[in-house]
Amino acid sequence: METRFLDAADGVRLALHHHGGKQGAPPLLWGHANGFAAHCYAPLLDLLARDFDVWAWDARGQGMSDLPDGAPIDLGAVTADAALALGAVRATTGALPHAATHSFSGVAMLHAATTLGLGFASLTCFEPPFLLPDQAVDEEAGHIARVNGTLRRRADWSSPESLATRLAATSGFALVPPDALAVLADAILKPRPGGGFTLRCAPATEAAIYRAMWDTAPLLALRPLAAPLRFVMSDAAPPAPPSPARRATPEAAAACRAPLLEIAGTSHLLALERPQACAAAIRGTAKV
Repeated sequence: METRFLDAADGVRLALHHHGGKQGAPPLLWGHANGFAAHCYAPLLDLLARDFDVWAWDARGQGMSDLPDGAPIDLGAVTADAALALGAVRATTGALPHAATHSFSGVAMLHAATTLGLGFASLTCFEPPFLLPDQAVDEEAGHIARVNGTLRRRADWSSPESLATRLAATSGFALVPPDALAVLADAILKPRPGGGFTLRCAPATEAAIYRAMWDTAPLLALRPLAAPLRFVMSDAAPPAPPSPARRATPEAAAACRAPLLEIAGTSHLLALERPQACAAAIRGTAKV
C-alpha cells in the first residue's frame, strides 16, 4: 500500500492510501469510522480490489493523518477533508471515483455532496450517524455520556494483542472475527517512545468527532442525488448493542430516495464483521 499526504487549507496533512487493485478498474475511495483508520478494513479492501482501484483516507487526527494544535475538528473540517480526498483520487486517476464509507465518514461525504457540490460515480454508506431532530432532544444525555466515556478511554497498551483481547471481551466487538480484531488493533496503535503502544487517534480527537456529528444540519440538507446511492444498515444482532446510527439510516435513505439494504447478523461494525456481504453491496451500488 502506497501512502501520500494531502495538505488541507488549515494545516492538517491527510494520509491518502493507494491500496491498489485490478488494472484499469474504476477508482473507489473508502472512508473509515471514528477512532479507526483505513488499514482497519484490509480484508474488505482486498475484496474490493478485485473489481476496483482502491483508495482510502485517514480522517484528521486518526490513522496516519496529523492534527496540529489549533486545527479544527468540526463538521466543516471533516466535510472539506472528504472533498479533498475524493478530489485527489480524481486528479490522480483521471476518473470520477466511486465511494464507500463506514459511519461518520458517510456523513462527511454526503454533506460535501449537498453543500459543496461534491460528485462521485456512486456512493455506498454503511450506517452514517445522522442525527434526527428528536434524537437531539431525547438522547442528549446519552451523547454526553458517550463523549465523557471516550475522553476517559485508555490510550496506552503493551501490544496490539492486548488491545485485541480487551476488545474481544466487549459487547460492541462481539461479532467481529478474531482475525479482523487483530488487523484492527494493529492499525489503530502506533509505537510509543520508551516502549509499548498508544492509540493513533487520541481519545480527545475521537470525542471531538462525536461532538461534530451531533448536528441535525447534515440530515436536513439531504436530497436525491444524480449518482447511484445506497444506504446499508445492520440488523442489530445480539449480543452487540444497537447503534444510535441505525435509527436514522432509514430516514436518510428516504430523504435521498435511495435504496436501503439490511445485512443480517451484524452490528454497527458490519464492515468488519461481514466484509464479503459489504463488498457485494458496494459492487451492487457501483454496478460492476
